[in-house]
Amino acid sequence: MHPCLSINVLSLTPDRFERQVELVARIGARAITPDIGQFDDMPPDRAARLIGDAGLKAAALTHRAFGFADAVQTQTARERLARTIDLAQRLGAPSIVLTTGRRGDLDWREAANRFTAAMAPCAALARQAGVRLGIEPTSHLYADASIAHRLSDCLALARAADIDVTIDLFACWFDADIDAAIAEAGPATALVQVSDYVLGDRGLPCRAVPGDGALPLDRLLSAIVQAGYSGTFDLEIIGPRLQAEGVERGLSRAANRVGRMLEGAGLMGN
Repeated sequence: MHPCLSINVLSLTPDRFERQVELVARIGARAITPDIGQFDDMPPDRAARLIGDAGLKAAALTHRAFGFADAVQTQTARERLARTIDLAQRLGAPSIVLTTGRRGDLDWREAANRFTAAMAPCAALARQAGVRLGIEPTSHLYADASIAHRLSDCLALARAADIDVTIDLFACWFDADIDAAIAEAGPATALVQVSDYVLGDRGLPCRAVPGDGALPLDRLLSAIVQAGYSGTFDLEIIGPRLQAEGVERGLSRAANRVGRMLEGAGLMGN
């Protein structure tokens, strides 16, 4: 498997973390992206040992929404993200994937300004810890979790907040300015998430194995590599299509396809 590929646990059937680690290692990936909810009842030191003993590393850590619409939300969000930063550092995860949180009654510009101010202490804490915070674009159907639905919006927010972006291709491949946004995001890209979309699917989650759908992945992945990104490409394939095929089989097929695409883009494996 291409050394730049990781598998996000959101792609897997819910199970004990140790079994998910075993599956990711068996598929042949070198990295795994856990979700913070998995560590509610698991000490991070034990999780780090499980990951390391399987020959893996933590590619990133999924945090989900930040929350900034009012002072109470902001304080809670800062405390929660501070714990995630500590957890990422202890796991050796170089980045955290998160969304901005909802805007409440604010218009977009007001919400953007408030997000930037709310994020400032966490951005400083993350820099001190050597962990990158990457906000990801989302479908507008997740307006309860984010104000950023295009990659260029994520990039504008990230620059204002002095953090980075996660490029989730499923959520932004159709942006009118996607090529320009990818080129501009190059140095600010902390992680890239890869999946596909089959035209006609209407209900989320509806991600597909890369190559099975409509995303122009050869072009997009090549553009990301040309922008200077050579980090981790995270397979985040959520929904019934992968489950129906079988998680292990579908992820192996996804890894083989994306690996070939990355090599075609000039990012060689071994």
